[in-house]
Order: sequence, then structure tokens, then C-alpha cells
Amino acid sequence: MSDDLQALARRVADRWQEREWGGEGTHVVVAVSGGLDSVVLLHLLRFPLSSLKLRLTVAHFDHAMREGSAADAGWVRGLARAWQLPIRWERSEVRPGSEAEARQLRYAFLHRIRRQVDADVLVTAHHADDQVETVLFRILRGTGVRGLAGIAASRTPGVVRPLLEESRGELEAYAAGVGLTGRTDPTNRELHPARNRIRHELLPRLESIHPGARPAIRRLARNARRTSQALDALLEPVLARLIEDRGAASITVARDRLLAYPFPVRSAIFRALAREAGVTLGEAGTGAALEFISHGASGGRLQLPGSVRLARDFDRVRLEWGTGPSLDRRGRPEEVDAPLTLPAPESAGRGVARLAGRRVAVAWGTSPPEAPEGAVEGFHPGRLDFPLVVRRWRPGDRTRSPAGRRKLKKLFGELRLSVDVRRRIPVVADGRDEVIWIPGWHRAPVARPRNDETIWYLGVWYDDEDT
Repeated sequence: MSDDLQALARRVADRWQEREWGGEGTHVVVAVSGGLDSVVLLHLLRFPLSSLKLRLTVAHFDHAMREGSAADAGWVRGLARAWQLPIRWERSEVRPGSEAEARQLRYAFLHRIRRQVDADVLVTAHHADDQVETVLFRILRGTGVRGLAGIAASRTPGVVRPLLEESRGELEAYAAGVGLTGRTDPTNRELHPARNRIRHELLPRLESIHPGARPAIRRLARNARRTSQALDALLEPVLARLIEDRGAASITVARDRLLAYPFPVRSAIFRALAREAGVTLGEAGTGAALEFISHGASGGRLQLPGSVRLARDFDRVRLEWGTGPSLDRRGRPEEVDAPLTLPAPESAGRGVARLAGRRVAVAWGTSPPEAPEGAVEGFHPGRLDFPLVVRRWRPGDRTRSPAGRRKLKKLFGELRLSVDVRRRIPVVADGRDEVIWIPGWHRAPVARPRNDETIWYLGVWYDDEDT
């Protein structure tokens, strides 16, 4: 092997070790499309870098987007056999409608294989020219500083790109020097995809204006990445002051403290919070979220991309994400309830309601049931309008107080109950559909037992053993 070829192998090996991507015995899934770049990557890991003592598994995904793709898959399987490497491959059951959809399907397959074979690392053959094209593509879409950083050399979960600092020309020279060939995708020559036009039309024009355009754009990406890293470091203590609670699928921040920052800083803060929720917000999405935080009513919700929601409860705002209940058209969780109806007073009994996805225990009788504090109330059964229903509150619900009838929404506001609490809280309504009791919060002045009257006890509480 010539000195130039050995130099490429040494650079990749040094990069692998310096960044501690994996030591001896590390199981690596190598994404191989059959193109020359991925074949070079596999050859480097299999032969010159065999001293790293990595365990390799080849992974190939056939997008089924063009004629000949099945032949490419067969060629990659043959290459893996020739180099004595295990291979996992799959053909897409549906034809992707776009390059973006194809990428999503490909990465879903690669990560699935990584988990199935219990691999530590997934490597792809992205190189320096891919970086240049990505940065240009994002510039055309009006990206911010973080987008200018382009492709990361590594990212979670376990994705590594050891060739990112090597040009396509260097990889082609290596392939020619060791006698490698790859499969040619004819669609790479088509000018319809935007990235192909950048590669075949825009980049040559830029190089005719400035011969150092490619390294300059790569330098721009490095500088943007450093700027992003510096911004993240500066934001870290700010986020620590703002975040009041961080759950498994939610972040709660102090609204007033967030609004105290100037708008540009506020924007950077919220984008950082959104990234924790797994969503990247553009200018429009960030602006809409900050407008909601500034002027949205308490109790309101804003649906962000994906399954991420932004909620405001008085002086707090909360990001919620993940799977969980489906959303209604206002972005609020939809949940199927199973209320409990008590048709008439009985001497004693027990039942269960299912509200907001939780089990609510209900018990009644002439003796107080064993229940948490505040979860039992006494009534005179003769002055109650049956049937009673244990359910969730509904918009328009009313109750009574010493000052007269009033809406529960206003009462909840005075009690400063967040929307999340309101959504889950059980209420007891009578036969006129008027709320007579909110366990732990409010008891309407109806059916109060007098000194010598029979007391009928009702207990309502969350049965946490079943939640």
C-alpha cells in the first residue's frame, strides 16, 4: 500500500482512537449502500484498521426506489461473504415518496439492526463533500448557526462518521489504489433532486468564482459548530435557573424568569428546551411558541411539531412530549373515561371509576370508609338529588358556595389549580348535574347533616396502587 493510502488509514485510525469511539471488541454496524464511499469505509475497517480489533456487522437497506436496487443488495451480500463478514439486509415494503422519507426508513432499519445484534456503534460513510453539500442546502433554506454546523462527526445514539474530514477525491484515490469498485446509483446524475443540483451545478459555479470554496465551506461548518458549543455552554447555567422540574417526558420552567431575557436570548433558550423534547424549531415555530408564552391564556396549550406540546399554567410553562394520550384538535389529551353512577344511597358499597387514565376508588356507607385524608365527606342522603356521578369536571360545570352558584372554572382559577390538575381531578355531581363535591378542594353547602340526622359517607380518591 502506498504512503498516501497508508496516510488515509492512519488518519481514520487516529481519529477513531482520539475520539474514543470504541476499543477492542467493540461491535460496529457498518452501513453499506454499495456505493464507493461505503465500500471504502468497510475496507478500511476490515483490513488496514483490523488492529483496532472491532467486531463488524454489515447492514444494507434496499429502498426499492429504482430498478436495479435488488441487484445492488445482492452485490453487497456477496461482498460481505467475500470479506467474511456477517450481514443484515432488508428491502423496503413501501416505495419512499421522497429522499427525506427514504432517509427515515434507512435510519430506522440501521438502528433496529444495531439493537438486534447488540452493537455499540453505527458507522456511516459521510465524507467532507457531503458536509459541503449539506451546509449549502441548509443555507438555501435559511438555516441558523446550528444548521450551518452541518453533519456531526458523531451523535446519539451511537452514530459515528469516521470519514467526515476526508474528501470524495481522497476516497476515490484510495479505492483506485487498492482495487475497489462500487455500485453506481444512476439517480445521482439526475438534476431533479436539490442535492444533485448543488453537487453538479452550484458547487462548480462557486469554485469557478473562488477555487477554495469547498474547504472554506467546511471551515464555516467547523466555526459554526464551535459557536453552537459555546452557546450551549453559556446557556447551561441559565437553563438550570429557569427549569423548576424535569420529568421523564416534561420540562417545567418559570415563565416570568424566561420572559425577563431579551427576545434573542429567549429564542435561544426555548430552542434548547425544545431540543431536549426531541424537536428542532425553526424561526416560525420559535416565534409562535414565544408569542404563546408571552400572551397565551393560562390553561392554554400549543401543539408543536411531532408529539410535543407547550402548556401554560399561571406563572409556569411546560413542555410535554412522548407517546401518551392522543390529542384533540386543540392539542389537548383525549382520554376515555369510565365514570361511576350511584343510583341510590345504600348502606355500604364500593366501586371504581376510571378517569384521565387513572383508577379512582369510590366507597360509601353509614360509617366512614378507610381513605386518604380529605377524601371522605358526609351528607344527609334524604336531601341529595340522586343519582350521583363520580366523573371529571366539564366546561360549564357549576357548583354552589356561600356566595351563590358559580362556575368551576372560576373556582379553579382562585384555587390556582393547573390545567393538568383540573384535567385529572374527580368531581361528584348530583341528579341535576350540579357539582356538589370536589374531593380535597371544595364542598357545596348542600345536604349537610344536622346534629341528630343520619350521616351517609362518601369517599373518593385515586387508587394509586393501580396507577
